[in-house]
Amino acid sequence: MREKIGVSVASLSVWLLLAGCQTLGPAALGVGRGAYNDIIARTGSEQTLGLIVRLRYADPIGLLMVSSVTAGLKFHADVKGEAGFGPRANYTGNLVPFSAGIGYEDSPTISYSPVDAQAFLREWLMPTTMETLALVLQSAARQDALIVMLVERLNGVRSGAGAPVEERAAFRRAATLLSEFRERGMASWGQQSGVAGRYELILSHYSPAHVGEVEEFLRLLDLHGDPVHQSMIRIPVIVGVQDGNFDGIALQTRSVAEIMLNAAESIDVPREHVEEGLVEASADSSAIAAPLPTLRIHSSRNAPARANVAVEHRGWWYYVDDADLASKRTFLQIQTLFLTRLSEATRGTQATPVLTIPVK
Repeated sequence: MREKIGVSVASLSVWLLLAGCQTLGPAALGVGRGAYNDIIARTGSEQTLGLIVRLRYADPIGLLMVSSVTAGLKFHADVKGEAGFGPRANYTGNLVPFSAGIGYEDSPTISYSPVDAQAFLREWLMPTTMETLALVLQSAARQDALIVMLVERLNGVRSGAGAPVEERAAFRRAATLLSEFRERGMASWGQQSGVAGRYELILSHYSPAHVGEVEEFLRLLDLHGDPVHQSMIRIPVIVGVQDGNFDGIALQTRSVAEIMLNAAESIDVPREHVEEGLVEASADSSAIAAPLPTLRIHSSRNAPARANVAVEHRGWWYYVDDADLASKRTFLQIQTLFLTRLSEATRGTQATPVLTIPVK
């Protein structure tokens, strides 16, 4: 009798375990995948912000990529029975003759890989390609901020802090007009038909009320065109320096290094760090020379209560306010571009993980 009971309980345990795998497996995936994705995204944002802060302080930097996450699920089943001895009145209603339970635990293994310095340096210093720029500008809703962030020069006008005020103002106005044209459906970026690697800006579908703005844009960039008599103006676009024989837009793009350094200038650093000589004071955010006017990184002695992303450095917290939508969008664009370059630097490398952590 005891042997039969033992076999029955063992068989039931195996059945419960198999049934639990079928039930708890999808449940574990439903919970685990989202949790892993959330933490990888959050720590990726923190690494990007931490890099920007360290650049502002001229502190050493280092990067680790999450190369793999292996989730090890362990299932277990518990079967229990209770029996009473002595007078029935002593245990009637207090015993559970039979009970069973199923559970699982997740023991992931996380591997980090170093970023190859030589490959990353090449991607870090390489200017943004025309292909990337065209794709970004064609899909972005607000182009003016992206143009200021990605482009250093449009023909004869520059956006950098070293350019004269009049030149920076002309650049900003041209970028604003381009953004407005795009929102009105008057401008589009694309590859020239039948010409690989050549791009153009097409101005079309403008009403008589907007002809003056199109003329202003052409004048700012020293371009030819007659929007009064032309229903479509096709402007070739290249990466390089304009010469006298080219009637189009010659632009110079920024590298990821320049974009990140400009982002570092948007940090509101603590005054005491400036007085101690640890960092230079922030530029005047109201000036036209502000590199990224739509990005503001705050500093606080205590951990911020409302932050989209935050990191601690030198005893202070640096963060992007969760209610600052413009800064959040700009930071996301910077992070996307940075991660794209980082992925290119690590693609094809055989870097051995330097740190593998089993999590209990």
